[in-house]
Amino acid sequence: MAETAITAVLAKIGQLAASEARVLLQVGDDLVLLRDRLEWLQAFLRDADRKRRAGTDQLTRVWVRQTRDIAFQAEDALDDFFYEVDLKSQGYRGWKMWRKYLTGLCTQISIRHVLSVRIKIINRRLEKMSENQKEYKIEHTPTATLTSSTTATSAWLDSFENAVGLEKDVKTLEGMLLRKDHPQQMFISLLGESGVGKSTLMDVIYHNMEVISQFEIVVWFNMPPDGTTETLLQSIYDRAYVSAPQHQPDEGIDIADKLRHHLEKKRYLVIIHGISSETILNCLRASLPDDNNGSSVVLMLDTESEEVAWHANTLNKDGINGIHMLNRLDEKRSGELFCSRASRKEMSDVKEDMSKYDKIVYDITGGYPLAIVLLAGLLRFKEKPGQWEAVLQLLRPGPGMEEAQGVEGNKIIGSVLPKGRRRIEWRMSSTTQSNLSTRTTLERVFWASFEDLPNDLKSCFLYFAAFSKCTSMPADDIVRIWIAEGFIKPQKGKTMEELGYNYLNELLLRCLVKVEEEANDAYINEEFSVHKRLHGFLQSEAREAGFIDVHDTYDIFVPPSVRRLSFMSFERGHTAFTNKFRKLRSFISCVDEQDQRNDSQGVYQKRRHDLKFLCRSKFLRVIHVSGLGIRELPNEIGDMVHLRYILIGSMDLEKLPSSIKSLLNLQTLDISETRVEEIHPSFWKIKTLRHVMASKLSLPASIDEELDELQTLWGVKPAQQGEWDQRDCPLHKTTKLRSLFLDGFEQSKHGAALESALGKMSFLANLKLEGDEIPSCVFTAQNLRYLETIDIAGKIKWPEATSDVRRIRPNLVMLKVYKDSSEEAVPQHIQNQLEGILTVANV
Repeated sequence: MAETAITAVLAKIGQLAASEARVLLQVGDDLVLLRDRLEWLQAFLRDADRKRRAGTDQLTRVWVRQTRDIAFQAEDALDDFFYEVDLKSQGYRGWKMWRKYLTGLCTQISIRHVLSVRIKIINRRLEKMSENQKEYKIEHTPTATLTSSTTATSAWLDSFENAVGLEKDVKTLEGMLLRKDHPQQMFISLLGESGVGKSTLMDVIYHNMEVISQFEIVVWFNMPPDGTTETLLQSIYDRAYVSAPQHQPDEGIDIADKLRHHLEKKRYLVIIHGISSETILNCLRASLPDDNNGSSVVLMLDTESEEVAWHANTLNKDGINGIHMLNRLDEKRSGELFCSRASRKEMSDVKEDMSKYDKIVYDITGGYPLAIVLLAGLLRFKEKPGQWEAVLQLLRPGPGMEEAQGVEGNKIIGSVLPKGRRRIEWRMSSTTQSNLSTRTTLERVFWASFEDLPNDLKSCFLYFAAFSKCTSMPADDIVRIWIAEGFIKPQKGKTMEELGYNYLNELLLRCLVKVEEEANDAYINEEFSVHKRLHGFLQSEAREAGFIDVHDTYDIFVPPSVRRLSFMSFERGHTAFTNKFRKLRSFISCVDEQDQRNDSQGVYQKRRHDLKFLCRSKFLRVIHVSGLGIRELPNEIGDMVHLRYILIGSMDLEKLPSSIKSLLNLQTLDISETRVEEIHPSFWKIKTLRHVMASKLSLPASIDEELDELQTLWGVKPAQQGEWDQRDCPLHKTTKLRSLFLDGFEQSKHGAALESALGKMSFLANLKLEGDEIPSCVFTAQNLRYLETIDIAGKIKWPEATSDVRRIRPNLVMLKVYKDSSEEAVPQHIQNQLEGILTVANV
């Protein structure tokens, strides 16, 4: 991963050369020398990183670490330079302009001199490291890389419908769920190794309407590793309430009683992934009613939670067997799964051509579905047959590298436990055990996939290590963070967001990430995550490479040199850091608000936190915080001129500091989960703004600067006083918008200006309007051809019957209309034209 650190430095050198030409007069030669040396080192680091991960060469490990440290040192020097330049460009907020004029020239010379000195020191260190490499005879033999050649983006069958190899398991599980001879509540345990296909199997069931329609309420919840009983019950209740809303009981009622009351007399299916405690299982059972109507609870359990499966089985009445063991695939089914994932749709029938790979795929993966899918994802980006053969030969296990397959050549042993339980164990032959490679099947395939990634994409993929293994992230958030970090390389003709989604799509095609929640309307953003078996490898690599430090408790020691810091939970009432993180680039904390503990009297106590420990982190680029009780942001945030991304999810936050106007590089501000309604007017002068999301944020009467980069303006409203001038409407400065959500407008005050502004937004794709009267241009303006989703609430003047809305809005995929009982229905001709995409919601 030192190569990705070098990539970041080389990008900054290019940025410096392009934007600060005067610097080259003083540091040009040293900068070119640094660039050349780093490029030379980067060419060898892929092989060195591979040796470092294998742990076969300690000298190489030291060499990689030193190279990474030098790259970090160079990045710090360049970021420090940019920081000083940006800070001075503001005139040291509060200085008189004449003083800035008199000192400006000397200041610029001083800054360039400091950078020159630091680069000379770095070059000398690189020279010394090169001498050490020769002295200790550290040799590197970079292996030839196989270039990726596939560019298709949607030609593979990766949906839940592509559950090849699980057909018998699907029928068995459906039979257990739709039983007629045992109407009692049933606990079904789906038991197997992590990555053997449990979630895929349940996906097939979940999307089979013939099965799901038999249940009145269906809930699926992935329980986090540190989840409590309260978290589990509350999450099930929330999801069940969405499935079947009804009058909610008083808030003072215990959550177990609320859940039992809500599910009473209903046939329900509850699917839970990740319960690892018999105690929690007992609490769950006590909270679910048993009305002899065929209700079921499916537990997806890894083999290490086998005890929970047997305990759940004892909860079933009449001796019903509720355990289904999911095994690895045999050679034939392994080949079928590989063929379905590695072949394009148009090649799916050419099974004879793919059958020759069955045995070698099985030898490499041992029938482990997750490894098969990863291997297929890797080969999608290789030419066939030449590069395929090279990759398969490289991964094929040599002598002494066989692994327990769980299907052939190994025995499944049963032993009797107390209470009549039967333990299932995987047992290898003694020969296999003694010769087992230090790397498992999955590790070999995963690292081959990881090493095949381009350097920029490696950094993007590693960022998933910042989030817990049970957390999925919206695609928009992921891409915006990548852009803020500088991982996305600009490309002519495409926006940075389009490039970011391409990066994400490539990770999806390589099967390194998965979609957790597919978008089914305009406002449910697809969510992505890494499979939990891969997440451990990812966090290990991120930690070893110095990419990010991840912690699940606040009081652990964090070194002051940390560059990215992620906290997944806060177990005590207040965060207290003694260190100042002067090298920090990103701070991420995603805490489930339900994880707030009660005090001894059972009273809900919400924790309060602040971000003052970040005040000295002048290199900070990303702040992503949700679930913490934050009342205010430090005023010093305005000094963090590198900040590009701010997301604060705390309903305690009602005000932003005025210094936020000084964040000259800010791209994303997401305060949609706060109560902030006002922001300093000068904030709208930040030309780098790309995405602003809020809840009820007031727009000023006018905006002076053209916000050419702004693509998202979500959750805004007109100021309470004053009208919008048709020639000076704030939306006239945001004509490049792709998503707009405007609330609280009045036709008499804002209608004409709003219609004029919409008439200039040719790129608009998502539009949400809530006001007293919706402008007619929403359906009639010719320039709004790109509109894909329309969400409107207010009095609507529908187009005439002769108007063809489908022709005027050729890209429309969803129209959602909110109306109350007093409003007229959607005209029949509109319903006919937009059949299948029109949703009417009564409010």
